[in-house]
This record gives sequence, C-alpha cells and structure tokens, in this order.
Amino acid sequence: MRFLCLPGAYGSADKFQVQLAPFVKELFEDGTATFHFIHGPCKATPPEGFEEYFGQAPHYRFIEPDNDVETTQQDDILSRIREFPDCETPEDTMRELMREGIATTHRSTDNALKYLLKIMQEQGPFDGIIGYSEGATVAATLLLHEQRRFKRKGIKPMFKYAIFFAGWPPVDPDRHNIILSDESEEMIEIPTCHIIGSLDPYVHGSLALYNVCNPDDAYIFDHAKGHTLPRDKETVKELGDVVRQAIRTYGIH
Repeated sequence: MRFLCLPGAYGSADKFQVQLAPFVKELFEDGTATFHFIHGPCKATPPEGFEEYFGQAPHYRFIEPDNDVETTQQDDILSRIREFPDCETPEDTMRELMREGIATTHRSTDNALKYLLKIMQEQGPFDGIIGYSEGATVAATLLLHEQRRFKRKGIKPMFKYAIFFAGWPPVDPDRHNIILSDESEEMIEIPTCHIIGSLDPYVHGSLALYNVCNPDDAYIFDHAKGHTLPRDKETVKELGDVVRQAIRTYGIH
C-alpha cells in the first residue's frame, strides 16, 4: 500500500518524515506500506512566538489567505486558535471558532487541490492518504473533491483509505465553507482512521472531522496525549495493527 503524506501548517516534507518515522518504520519494515512525503505549495512564516516550535525554515502551508485581497492576521483561522472555544458539540465549537467567518482562501484552496491533483497524476498512483492537522483538513477536502468529480465526470477516485492525525473537518471544494455533520448530509465515503489525542486542546476539530466520515467505516484511535503524533513503541505498534487490519478488511492493495 502506498500513502501520500501531507504535513501540518508550517511543516515540510522532511520534517513530517521525521515526525512520522516510528509509524513509517512499523509499516514499512514488514512490507505493509510505503510513504511519499510532500508539503504545501505556499511558503509561510510561523505566527509570532511560535518560530522555535516549528523549527528552522523553510516552512510551508497548503492553504493561506489569498494574497490579492486586503487581509489582517485575524482573517487567518490559525491566528484564532490560541483561544480555541469549548462548546457542547464539536460542530458548535467549530461554528464558534468560525463565527467571524473563514479566511478569504478561495483561490488558495483551489490552488492546493490543483497542486495535489498534479502530484497524484505525476507521482502516483497512491492507495491511501495521510494528513496531520492542516494536512488532514486538506486531505479530507481532496477526498470530497474526488467523490464529486466521480459523480460529475465518472473519474474513479484514487484513494481507498485515509488516516487523519489531529485533523479538522474539510472545506467544501466548491463553496469554500467548512462542512459540518449537522449542516450537511455529505460524508467522506472511504474507510478512515482518526488518530486523536484526548488532551489535544483542539480535539473537537478532530471529532468534527470524524463526524463527516462514513460511521460504518470510520475508526477512532486515541493516543491520550495532545496535538502530537504518537511515537512510543507500544502505541505505534497498536496503531500499525489497526491499519493492517483495515487493509485486510477492505481488501486495499
């Protein structure tokens, strides 16, 4: 099985490969999977105070406020998560976070999808997709795009399985609003695995993403930590077994 791997905001292909190394080793050494790492097309600068957290430049993102409109820092959703709300439901939390509107990212979102489709055409095929944080949101958005494209044009989706680490719900590929389960009946149809941390301050984002996936084929794995990638040997082995079981269950090759 071959995975396309998308890092979080301000990450890079090289950094994500290091972050995900224990998981990659677990599935690569027994021949279960191979991994292809990329990063977003937008060069980016981390928010003030987070320079050391994201490591040395260069930094990349998949989606950012469009550069041809007048924006402020508050237009960027990532600038608002420092005071992440905690409402009764994951969907209410996301609405509260978005109550001032989503950043003006229409062109950036479209460009990210075109960028990924080009990679799929030139460097694919891929059987599965892995996304962390912003990368998970973009991966989910791409999966919805594939589903809609299949219905409109009959182009068969490439991805058969998705793994989301600490993700947020997808953006509507056409209307550019965030998709929430209590506002839309549309869902990601392929099998998905959702790796969440119960101590993650943004865990409602992960749950909102889970809620827009097919409940019959969506699996939650809680590593009981924060907004991080699991790295300890026991947890990684358990997660590897979950993925191997999914591959057997769904006949993914």
